[in-house]
Amino acid sequence: MSTKIVTVELSKPLPNTIEGAENYDSVWAIAMREGVPLGVTVIDNGHMPVSQEFLRSEIVRQMNWTLTSGKDFRDKAQFEKPLPPEFAEEPELARLLPTLKPIVGQTHFLSIIVCTYDRPDDLRRCLQNLIKLEAGKHRFELIVVDNHPSSGKIAPIVKEFTGVRYEPEPRQGVSYARNKGLRASRGDIVAVVDDDVVVTSGWLRRILAPFSDERVMCVSGLVLPLELESDSQEMFEKYGGLGRGYVPRVFGSEFFNTKHVVQSWELGGTANVAIRKSVIRETGMFDETLGTGSPTGEGEAIYMFYRILKLGHLCYYEPAAYVWHKHRNSMKALRKQLYGYLKGQVSYQLRCLISDRDKRVYHKLFYDLPLWYAKRIYRILRGREKYPMQLVMVEMAGLAMGAPAFIKSNRMHRELNGAGTNPIRPELVDI
Repeated sequence: MSTKIVTVELSKPLPNTIEGAENYDSVWAIAMREGVPLGVTVIDNGHMPVSQEFLRSEIVRQMNWTLTSGKDFRDKAQFEKPLPPEFAEEPELARLLPTLKPIVGQTHFLSIIVCTYDRPDDLRRCLQNLIKLEAGKHRFELIVVDNHPSSGKIAPIVKEFTGVRYEPEPRQGVSYARNKGLRASRGDIVAVVDDDVVVTSGWLRRILAPFSDERVMCVSGLVLPLELESDSQEMFEKYGGLGRGYVPRVFGSEFFNTKHVVQSWELGGTANVAIRKSVIRETGMFDETLGTGSPTGEGEAIYMFYRILKLGHLCYYEPAAYVWHKHRNSMKALRKQLYGYLKGQVSYQLRCLISDRDKRVYHKLFYDLPLWYAKRIYRILRGREKYPMQLVMVEMAGLAMGAPAFIKSNRMHRELNGAGTNPIRPELVDI
C-alpha cells in the first residue's frame, strides 16, 4: 500500500486533477483554509486519476459535518469575519479559542532544541526548514544536541548552518539531551522538535500565539505524516500516528481532576511542543529515567505534561502549528517503536504512582488496559478490526516489560549520576 499526501487550500480553486494520483493506491487530501489544516479526506483511488469533481464531492461528503456543524472552531464563518482591529498585526491570536485571554503586542524569544542521535540526513532536512522560519516580531535560536558525539556524524552537519549552536551530550537518552538543551537555552519559551520533523513556514508564530495568554504554560501542535510510502508508515497512522486531531483544545484542571488517570498523551508529544521556561522551575526538568534511549523507551513528554497540569496551569493544543513527521519506513522499526511506546506508557504510570502518589494508576494498569486489549483481540478475531495480531502481541509484550524496564532505568540512572539526582524535583533545576 502507498498513499499520496496533498494539501488542498479551500480558499482557492481546487486543482484540475491530483498530480501523480495514478501511481498510488490512495490519496490523503488535507484540507486547509488560509494555511490552517481542517481535516483529511481519504480517497481509495486504486491507481486511478482523481479529478477535480471527484475530489470536491469527496471533501463535501467526508468533511461536511466538520465544516458546517461548528464542531470545528475554525469553520468558514470564523475565517471570513473581519479581524478585530487589535489583531490586525497578529491574526493568529484571533484564531485562538475564546476561552483564552490573549494580550496583544507580546514578543518572545524562542529556543528551538533539536535532539539527534546519528541521523545526519534527517537533521539536515530539519535544519534546512528551521532556518527559513518566519519569526515576525519574535526572535529565535537553534540548538542541536548531539546524543552520540563520539560518532562524529552530527557536528559536521551543524557547521553547515550559520548560527546553529552545537551541544554534545554523551549520556545516552533523549531526556538527557533535552535537559542539556534546556540548560543551554536563552529564550523565555523552549520548543522541542524531533530531528525527523519538517516545520512549516508559519509554525513559529502559531505555536507562540497561545502563550499570549499568560496562563498557558505548554503548547503542542499537530503532527502530520511527511509520507505514507510503506506498509509500516500506513500502519503507524492506523495505529493513531502522532497527530491529535484538527480541533484546538485547552487542557486544565477539569482534564486533570477526573476519576481516571490523566491521559496527557492527548496533548501530543515532543515531536512538536513548546514550553514556557519559567514553568520548568516549578515542575522540574524532563525525567531522565524515561524516554527513548533509556530502558523505558518513552514517557518523558507525557510526564512533563502531567506535572504542568497538576500545578493548575493551562496547556493548549494548536493544530495550526503543524509539522510533517517522517514515520518509520520498515516493519522492524515500527515494531520497536510500538514496543517502546507501551513500555513507556507503563513507566509513565509508575512514575505518577511513585512520585505523585496518583492511585488512579491502579485502575489503568490492572483494569483498563487488560480490558481494552481483550476487546481488541476479540474484534480482530471476529474480523471487525483490521489490525495485525502480530503488532498487538508486540504491544502486549511492551506492557509486560514496562515495570522491569522502569526498575532497570532507575537503577542505571543512580549508577551513572548518583542517588537523588533526577531533575524532576524543582530544587534540582539549574536553568
